[in-house]
Amino acid sequence: MKKNQLKEKLAAGRPVYGAMVQFPDADLVEMLGYAGFDWILIDAEHGSINENDCAAMVRACELADTTSVVRPPTNHPETIMRFLDRGAQGVQVPHVNTAEDARAAVDAVKYYPLGKRGVTSATRSASYGFRESIPDYVKFSNAETLVCVMIEEREAVRNLPEVLKVDGVDVFFVGAADLAQTMGFPGNKNAPEVQEVVREAIDRILGAGKVAGLSCDEEQIGDFVRRGVRYFHTGMTPLMKFAARHFWSLVGEKR
Repeated sequence: MKKNQLKEKLAAGRPVYGAMVQFPDADLVEMLGYAGFDWILIDAEHGSINENDCAAMVRACELADTTSVVRPPTNHPETIMRFLDRGAQGVQVPHVNTAEDARAAVDAVKYYPLGKRGVTSATRSASYGFRESIPDYVKFSNAETLVCVMIEEREAVRNLPEVLKVDGVDVFFVGAADLAQTMGFPGNKNAPEVQEVVREAIDRILGAGKVAGLSCDEEQIGDFVRRGVRYFHTGMTPLMKFAARHFWSLVGEKR
């Protein structure tokens, strides 16, 4: 494992910006790292990525000097472990609705005494046992692996005060799109009612002295940075739309 630059930047109070990739393409991941993104979200929840695809994408992150974070399909320890064993430096766990869910995510990521993750030297994350000792690897992994939990349902917002008390969580990410759906506004995360709940959740996270994360439109990022949010990601679709609009504006075409 390498030092987790994403955790270092967050600890220094710096905003960090990620790009989400939903299909298995290590070359694209490498390019996004060279483009300056602090971290790459390898989306195995909605995308077509499995743990073997993840290994190549993590290597691409390392080559481009950016941090790899995986969004697993479920909050199950066996699933999370298989992605981390490929060398991912963090996880962004979906649909964490209770303190028990958050504790389960931490337990799946961290080794004893911080969690319950199974130990072996025969994984890429442990350098296949060729480098540091297992005790040294366990200590390093516990310090360097990032845990982000996604607050993306009304139940999660209601339980947020208790979720925020769980030790070992580095980032509390408010998922506005799924939150909008559970509030009765599917596909409309910018509905005023949804944005009000998003801001209330962000304020509660920041008020507890925790790191808040968010996926939002580019024009909103500055406002949320000023509000205190430090962890952001965009996706390939909005990036491509933005680049296409910019291209057509430069050549004087409307497409």
